Amino acid sequence: MQVFVTVVEKRSLSTAAAALGMSLPSVSRILGTLERELGVRLIARSTRGLAETDGGRLYYRRCQRILAELRDADTAVQSHTQVPAGELRVTAPVTFGHHHVAPSIAEFLERYPRLSVYLSLTDQCEHLAEQRLDVAIRVATLRGQGLTARRLGYVQRAVVGSREYFERESKPIHPRDLLRHNCMHFTHYLRADEWNFSDQGRTVTIKVRGRMRTNNQEALLDAVLAGAGLAVLPTWLIREPLQDGRLQRVLTEFEAPRTPVYAVFARSGVPPNKVRALVEFLADRYREREVLAAESHIAVNASATAAGSR
Repeated sequence: MQVFVTVVEKRSLSTAAAALGMSLPSVSRILGTLERELGVRLIARSTRGLAETDGGRLYYRRCQRILAELRDADTAVQSHTQVPAGELRVTAPVTFGHHHVAPSIAEFLERYPRLSVYLSLTDQCEHLAEQRLDVAIRVATLRGQGLTARRLGYVQRAVVGSREYFERESKPIHPRDLLRHNCMHFTHYLRADEWNFSDQGRTVTIKVRGRMRTNNQEALLDAVLAGAGLAVLPTWLIREPLQDGRLQRVLTEFEAPRTPVYAVFARSGVPPNKVRALVEFLADRYREREVLAAESHIAVNASATAAGSR
């Protein structure tokens, strides 16, 4: 049933096989066996791709409910299990996941030897139920998603440029000065070319222009370090180049409030032990290592420096 549901949702046998961690022949064989056992064709194949038949559409809806009940049964048992066990499926943003989720999970698995983890790193907001995910790490303000969430802390974003760049260009002293700078964008944001600032409690939005856009924050950092222009980057990513002087932080007194970081899980009520264990582990680790800030606002004074921020 899970194979069939995944094929319907992915509209591709090969994509479904990759999502399930199975070989393409295995997925095709299981789907064929299921159709023979039911005596019904579930999937129609054409040059345009795959689509469920009328019978397949009915079976898909029933399978979704059955699989959801099975997951709920697993959760009920696991919530009464003293030691977390089984597979934990986690998703996180690419760069934050690379730096601060994957290394944490390596330590987490050492603590819980009966657990295994599937980690999906993507900047897309994946649907937890459809992708059979237990936990999502979200660096964003959550609005009306109907999900259970635990706030892990806050991320501060800063406008930065390289030492070499500021040897050629004067530093901006007000957000409107950005209009004469090459401001490079991280395209994952909904309005990547609109940078928000806070000026005496009022939100100021500057529509900037730049000659480079990328969907990867580490690539954006590389471009800034090479002196190509300015960018808005999270301070946890740029801590070292700020400390050694390769990057310089500007407009600190205008920085917008920090962005919350959440661990999100789909089910209501008490989450299973494995989910609670991971969320508590991440919260403790980020607090101890000062990966995330505890408060949503930063107090800025004239002597504030980038090296001391987080």
